[in-house]
Amino acid sequence: MAYRAPRPHAVKHSALQNRLSRIAGGALFVLVMVVFAGIAERAIPPQHAPWKPLRLIDPVGAATRIKAARAGEDPAACRAILRRAGLEFSEVESRVPAPGCVIEDAITLDSGLAPMTPSKPVMTCKEALAVSLWERQVVQPAAYALLGEGVARIEHYGSYSCRRIYSAREGAMSQHATADALDVGAFRLTDGSTVSVLKDWNDPGPKGQFLRRVRDEACKVFGTVLSPDYNAAHNNHLHLDMAPYSLCS
Repeated sequence: MAYRAPRPHAVKHSALQNRLSRIAGGALFVLVMVVFAGIAERAIPPQHAPWKPLRLIDPVGAATRIKAARAGEDPAACRAILRRAGLEFSEVESRVPAPGCVIEDAITLDSGLAPMTPSKPVMTCKEALAVSLWERQVVQPAAYALLGEGVARIEHYGSYSCRRIYSAREGAMSQHATADALDVGAFRLTDGSTVSVLKDWNDPGPKGQFLRRVRDEACKVFGTVLSPDYNAAHNNHLHLDMAPYSLCS
C-alpha cells in the first residue's frame, strides 16, 4: 500500500495530544512532590531537617551542625535565635589587636545558660550559638543522666588568643585568633563536685562516661572538637570551634 501523508488536521490533533500529555505529566509530578514535601515536613524531626530553622529547644541531630554554621554566618539571624531562646548577651566592639588577629561579630553571653568561669569569654556569635546549643541539649542532659546532677558552672581556659596553632612561630592562625573557639577544662556540678578533663578523662565510671558523651555529641554541633584522645596538647581540655571543616577526636 502506498504511503499516505497525514492530513493537516490529524497532525494538529496529534501535536495537541502530546502537548496535553506533557502538561498533565508535569502537573502530576508537581503534585507528587508537594505531597512528599508535606509528608517530609511532618515526619522528619527539625533536628534532622536542614531546611527547618535552628532552635535551641531542639535536640542535636543530623542537621544541627549544618544549621548552626549557616545561622552563624548571619549576625542578625544568630542573635535572633539566642534571643528567642531567652539568652541575654552583650555586644563586643570589633577590633584588630594585631595582624592576623581580629575580633568581629563577637558577644559575651550574660545569662540563660550555666555561667562560665573565670570570666565571660568573648566569642563570635556563631561560636556562642554553638556553645549555648551544646550546653542545653548535650551537657545538661548528660549530667543528669550519668551523674544525677546538673551543671552549675563551666570552667574554661579562654576563647580569644592572638596566636598561631600550638603557639608556633609559623603556620596557620588558630581559631582562637578570631574568638571562634572555646577551651573547656571542667564542669562544676550543682552538688559542688567537679568533673575535670585532666583528672577524669580516663575514669571508667560516670565522670569519664560524661566527658566522652559531651565530646562525642559536640562533634554534631561544632566544626572541630579536640580532646585528650587527639594529642597531649589537649590533655586538660576540650577544644570546641566553628571552623568550616570537620575534625572530631
